[in-house]
Amino acid sequence: MAPRSFATDPVENGVVLGVCPHDCPDTCSLLSHVEDGRLVRVSGNPDHPVTRGTICRKFAETPRRYFGRSRLTDPLMRSGKKGEGEFRKVTWDEALTAVAARWRRIIEDHGPHAILPFFGSGTEGLVHGHIAPKRFFNRLGSLQLVRTICTKAGREGYRLTMGTSAGADPTAISKAGLIVDWGVNTASTNIHHQVFLNKALKRGAKYAVVNPVAIAGAERADWFLRPRPGTDAALALAMMNVIVGEGRHDVGFIENNTTGFDDLRNRLEEFPPERGEEITGIPAGQIREFARAYAATHPAFIYVGPGCQRHTNAGMTLRTLACLPAVTGAWRHPPGGLYFPTSTCFPADFEALEGKDLRPNPAAGYNMIHLARMLGGDAVKSLFVMNGNPASVLYDQNRLRRNLRRDDLFTVVHERFLTDTSRYADVVLPATTQFEQNDILFSYYHPSLLLNHQAVRPFGRSRSNLETLRALARAMGFSDAGFDEGEDAIIRRVLDLDQPAVTGVNREKLLGDGWAPAGTDPVHAAFAEHRYPTPSGRIELRSDQAQEMGLDPLPDYQALREGPDGSPELHRRFPLQFLTPSAHSIHNSSYGDEPGFRADDRAPNVLLNPADAARRAVGDGDLVRVHNRRGECLLRARVTDDIREGVAMASGQWWDRRYEGETTPNFTTPDFPADLGGGSAFNSNLVEVELARNDGAEAKP
Repeated sequence: MAPRSFATDPVENGVVLGVCPHDCPDTCSLLSHVEDGRLVRVSGNPDHPVTRGTICRKFAETPRRYFGRSRLTDPLMRSGKKGEGEFRKVTWDEALTAVAARWRRIIEDHGPHAILPFFGSGTEGLVHGHIAPKRFFNRLGSLQLVRTICTKAGREGYRLTMGTSAGADPTAISKAGLIVDWGVNTASTNIHHQVFLNKALKRGAKYAVVNPVAIAGAERADWFLRPRPGTDAALALAMMNVIVGEGRHDVGFIENNTTGFDDLRNRLEEFPPERGEEITGIPAGQIREFARAYAATHPAFIYVGPGCQRHTNAGMTLRTLACLPAVTGAWRHPPGGLYFPTSTCFPADFEALEGKDLRPNPAAGYNMIHLARMLGGDAVKSLFVMNGNPASVLYDQNRLRRNLRRDDLFTVVHERFLTDTSRYADVVLPATTQFEQNDILFSYYHPSLLLNHQAVRPFGRSRSNLETLRALARAMGFSDAGFDEGEDAIIRRVLDLDQPAVTGVNREKLLGDGWAPAGTDPVHAAFAEHRYPTPSGRIELRSDQAQEMGLDPLPDYQALREGPDGSPELHRRFPLQFLTPSAHSIHNSSYGDEPGFRADDRAPNVLLNPADAARRAVGDGDLVRVHNRRGECLLRARVTDDIREGVAMASGQWWDRRYEGETTPNFTTPDFPADLGGGSAFNSNLVEVELARNDGAEAKP
């Protein structure tokens, strides 16, 4: 009997197991409900032990959105000026022939590095989001994309202390005595954390929120600390000053599991709570109170989100935060310790599947946050975009849009909708959704492998990432065996990896239930037993490795490159720190053209503290101009105590047409990197806000 396929055909009627493809910690197990070959409803899978049948509204709305009138059905070729969004329909053969012919000329005249791929997190499926695009562009020999936006800087800093990205188990926090949500808004970005949090609170656990913004749920926190953006390390250092100075540290854990404590103790003398107050704006008394509670309560669990990792000091911030649970011995009381979402929690090496051996030249990469810079010269002649919308989500948009308009830049976009980026394309190729393809995914929140089965046929003439790139490979004349592999073959190769994450995975359970527990990484297992993969084998409170990299070997607070302390003259001109986090109703730029979702968030708007609004004669609902040296956008003011003084915030990457000036907050954000790993630092952003000329126009529907 032939083995069962991991890739299934669409159904006419029935319920099909699936997985949400978004770059979200939850990675929800789904049920796709199909009637007469149409997707009519999406619900959560009640049998998954973590997601338990609950999904967010965003993905519940996908049947209406993904199969509506705005969905692309055919390949398009530009018929007007770049950015105007004027196209004509063509066949796949015409489009593929045009792309292959142009790329062959570019490679002949300028070499393959003149072709630049950009793929974001539109799908986190291993087949369509990772293996297929990397395999193709390895074979093409183009520059390779280095993905850095989310947690790269924080991950590198955390590793300097802990030696790994492994952390505490976030799904076990119902047993915690204290839960600290630090720089994260899980009600919008990790909804199942809320389930475990609620269980813990019902058991009597204490709850703390560290955030400059009053996130959903902050009102029920026992401690709500509101640091100035980018000062999280100073808060952690001041807390440790209290803990160590008052003898509340865990001497036994420190002696047996850490190195460099004496050096750290000396550094902590520089950060009494009074200095912590000066830097963070949090009263010294509140710092002392919270530090004592954190040291005294076990298990104490810290969830560090992306908020404090989008700054120029992100690496040092995470390095410093990682020292907190070591000083108190929180790691000896599971689920105590620290967790932050990172895709490297899934320990598998995909280099062979991604076709590293196919490269005709040595690999050279570019940092994805520097796309605008890369397109600024004449070295890059073509851009290929898949799984992303850089004209919405990236930074320094004035420069990026200017370079996307280059007449000599041949841009190809594989998309489901005519996004902001698609409007600058020469060729647009229609893409499938998760419901129209098979894939395998992992979660970086719960230790699961999840299988996505195709539920319905591709919409119109759309093609998946894998099929599009296989067709381009044929058009380019590539005959490598890897381009003969379909979804089932690639999924099987993932499961055949001789690596801990997949060794021993129950394939029958994966097929039957749509998910199976992932394997245990030896590093994670050793970590749980207090054996750490650092050079010393201990938690490194002092890091010689950091010193060898030219960094301070000890945890420290570093002023932001663009912030009140780091650039005081610029701060006088642009006195508001501008945060641009995810919105509740959209995911990155996905759903960013949905008027209903926009109404839910009262978006696009900018949150201003009443004191800051009064200084500028701004009232609630006024149209304001948010601007700095890089650019500007028009937003409706929302005056509220939810935001601390000196800070402004605009959530979400809505599409251009949803803004009254058709420019977004990312026209103001910087593209300079963080201190480690080349991570993004778009929250290190200073702006001024002033009343715009208000002609009474309403926000666009």
